[in-house]
Order: sequence, then structure tokens, then C-alpha cells
Amino acid sequence: MLPKQRETSVSSCSGRDLAHTGESAPPPGRPTRMRTAAIVVVALALFPACIIASPAPDPVGSFAFDWSFAGESDCAQAGVDTLDVVVSQGGEIVIEDSAEPCFGGGLTIRDLVTGPYDVDVVAYSRNNEPLYETSFSVDVPDDHQVANVGVVEFAAIDAQPLVPAEGTLGFFWDFLYPNDQNVVEDCAFAGVDLVDVTVTPSGAEGEPFTQTSTCDAAHQGLNIDNLNEGRYTLRLVAHGSFDGADVVLYDSGDLQVDVLGGQTTDLGNIDMPRVAQNFSDFDLSWIFADGSSCGATEKVTLTFERDGVGTPDDSFAVDCSASSVLRQTFVPGHYVVTGVVGDYSAVVPVDLAPNSVAQVDLSLAR
Repeated sequence: MLPKQRETSVSSCSGRDLAHTGESAPPPGRPTRMRTAAIVVVALALFPACIIASPAPDPVGSFAFDWSFAGESDCAQAGVDTLDVVVSQGGEIVIEDSAEPCFGGGLTIRDLVTGPYDVDVVAYSRNNEPLYETSFSVDVPDDHQVANVGVVEFAAIDAQPLVPAEGTLGFFWDFLYPNDQNVVEDCAFAGVDLVDVTVTPSGAEGEPFTQTSTCDAAHQGLNIDNLNEGRYTLRLVAHGSFDGADVVLYDSGDLQVDVLGGQTTDLGNIDMPRVAQNFSDFDLSWIFADGSSCGATEKVTLTFERDGVGTPDDSFAVDCSASSVLRQTFVPGHYVVTGVVGDYSAVVPVDLAPNSVAQVDLSLAR
């Protein structure tokens, strides 16, 4: 009877089993013979090829879409403030996101299990009025990829629009002159004749408001009634004049405000910065008409008075020995410049045009 054969298993890198059969032992007393071919076969069986298997894709992905509200992609222009998003699969709700802010042009829903989904979205106004709606389907990919649905068109909801609540916007204006640390309420001293007031709705609700108001002691601010509730951009532009020509002197820039129904939104004082390029400077020098010289401690007092303004725009003293000084940032206009040293003085009328430097030479005399 032949001896039994034993099977030997060798594991490969892939985990699969590869097998070979060994030879029977020689009868007792018979010399063992080894053949070259047999050695090669055994070597090949002991060192099989490695098989590397790639991991399966992660079954999670996302989808993204852009919106268009009856042709308008800008949320504010379409009057949309928030969106309700419902994502379902097989009739079961997977995600329900209420009051998602509307901005940026679109939305991405992340980390969904790979598969088909149905999406329903409703867009609302700031008054929580449903304005637009849409529905679409999407297949979410695997391996954390994003399915781009593209632009999804929202249809207007045929509903009776709500009558918006109305509120009031109130404010005063003042002016930063001659520097940013000095606040001036006096329109004449600031050089202002008129103030343009523009109120622009940020969304589709409400109507723009514009008014040009006189600026004087009786008109230093404004209350604007009957504004629809919502967000607005307010801008104030203050005008002066030079020889009959309009000069823009101050500009508040765009200010964002919220008007609430049934309430007054009081902004208090709005400090209006200067439009720097329309202001002007004085470059002054002085001498003594009789050839005298400044005393060691003497000062020259310089005063700048503008026509139609009861208060000097500026008055200050400098060392007489300096002989000159540059004084900056004056409202354009017609001035009288006075210099005084002891009992010496000089008075010079100056027409100070916008965006200019007036050279003023004072000849001090008794």
C-alpha cells in the first residue's frame, strides 16, 4: 500500500489559499533523490504573486444647486429672505432644514448616503410670506463626490400678497469740519446749503425715497414716514456752492438700516465725512511794511472769516519769526484773512476756490 500524501497550504497576500501536493516518502532503505524540476516547482509554490485589492468607495456624497426665482438669481432683488428645504427618499424625510438664509446664489447639501432623493424647496419673504417654490430629483454619488444639479428655476406662488407693515426712519445730520474730531451742527459754518437724502430698499419690497432738504437752523434732520418694513440703504450727500456752482462737500456713504413695522428707527446724529478733494488750503506769509522785525517772543494772530458766516472758520497764533504757515481744509468761499502782531495788522480779501491753495501775502503795517 502506498503511503498517504499530506496537503500543505500557503496563504497569498490576497488572503486566497493556494495549494500544492507533496511527494510520497521513499520506501525504507531507498536513497532519496531530488530533481531540479521538483525544486523549482516547490519554490514557485512557496512564493506566489501578491494581489492588492482597492477598498470599496465610501457610500456617502453630496449635491449642490443654484437658484433662480422666476429669472432672478439675487435673493434681495427677488425679495427672498429664507428657504425651507426638505430632502426625502422613498417618501421618508431625510433632511428638513427650515429658515435657511438666502445668500450666495445656491446651496450644497452634504453627507448623504449614496442614492436617489427628492428635494422640495419653498422661498419666503422677510414677512414669512411664501413667494416661490420648486421640486427636483437628484442621484447622490459615492466617495464624497458632489452632484451638481445646476440652476433650479423657482416658480412664483400664486398667493395674495400680504400688505407690508410700515415704519418710520428718523435722523439728524452734522458735519466733520475742519477735521474728523470736530463735529459741526451749524449748516452755514459747515458751508452746506442742501442735503440730498436717498433711501433705497435692499429687497423687492418698498419704494425708493428721495428728497433734497434745505439745510439751516430749522432743517437739521428728517423723519421719513410710511416706509415698508424691511432693510434699506440710506445715503446723505451735502452740497455747498462757490460763485453759483454746486460743490459736494460731505458724503455719508451707504448706511444699512432696518425699518420695523409700527416703529420709528431713530439713527440719532449721522456724522458726515468731508469730500476732501473739494476743500482748500491757505498758504500765508507776512512781512512788516516798514522793515521791522519780529520780537523774540512775538506771535502773529491769523484769522479767517468767510462771507455770510458770523463765526471765523479759524483763528490761531504762531511764532512771528516763522514768517509763513500752511493752513489746510477750508470750505470754499470768499474770505477775509487778518494778521495781527502787536499794533501791526494786515487785512486781505481772498477768493478760495474748491480744490485749491490760496497764496496770501500779508504786509503788516500800523
